[in-house]
Amino acid sequence: MEHEPQIQPNFVADTHVPLELYERQDLLVGQIAAEVARDITEGRLLPGADLNSVELASRFNTSRTPIREALMLLEKEGLVEILPRRRPRVAHISLAEIAELYDIRAVLNGFMIRKFIENASGEDLDEMDAILAKLRTEAARRDVPSFLATRTALHNFWVDRCGNSSLQRLLRSWKMRMSVTRLGGDVSREFDRILLDNERLAIACREHDSALGVALITSMTHFGEHMIRQQQTARRETGMMP
Repeated sequence: MEHEPQIQPNFVADTHVPLELYERQDLLVGQIAAEVARDITEGRLLPGADLNSVELASRFNTSRTPIREALMLLEKEGLVEILPRRRPRVAHISLAEIAELYDIRAVLNGFMIRKFIENASGEDLDEMDAILAKLRTEAARRDVPSFLATRTALHNFWVDRCGNSSLQRLLRSWKMRMSVTRLGGDVSREFDRILLDNERLAIACREHDSALGVALITSMTHFGEHMIRQQQTARRETGMMP
């Protein structure tokens, strides 16, 4: 017999996961969806991995009903596939779809950084520099998890201060679906390139150079796509992906 759902006290909002998942009226469903989304976006659950509702119910100390509702929510976000008479699984994204989505994401990121440069205050730029300084430290240490978290925090900072709430919601949802970590991109060999790109973009923001900022973030977005394509091609060649 299914037991009553229990609210878990230790959910922590993740930088990849839109706050809308945490702020749902049904708090438990939103929390479960956010935690599973974090496992997917951080690469602990790879594309094609089965999502067993019984195991998830045990993990979250609840019944299968909120688990099913949470997985349906993630299906709408493009993270989960729910097919008839089959167990839900982490969604696959084809290389062709990755290319299409990253073309759109590059345009959205370009618009976002243009708005940030238009709206950023001196305090915003100082805060940006502080995050960038932390990114330099983690790059020097070759600390992959911390480097990834701070790189995400820097991008989220630009999004949060761009002054366009509709764009913010759209980019958060897309970032969750299209994160480099979720799709298998390997950043461990690209510390210096990623750091340099972010430093150059920060300088463009400081100098209020919108044209350069748009060009840089467009290039950075497509470099993320390149890393994903390389890793997914390698996985297919070794039989790790269909």
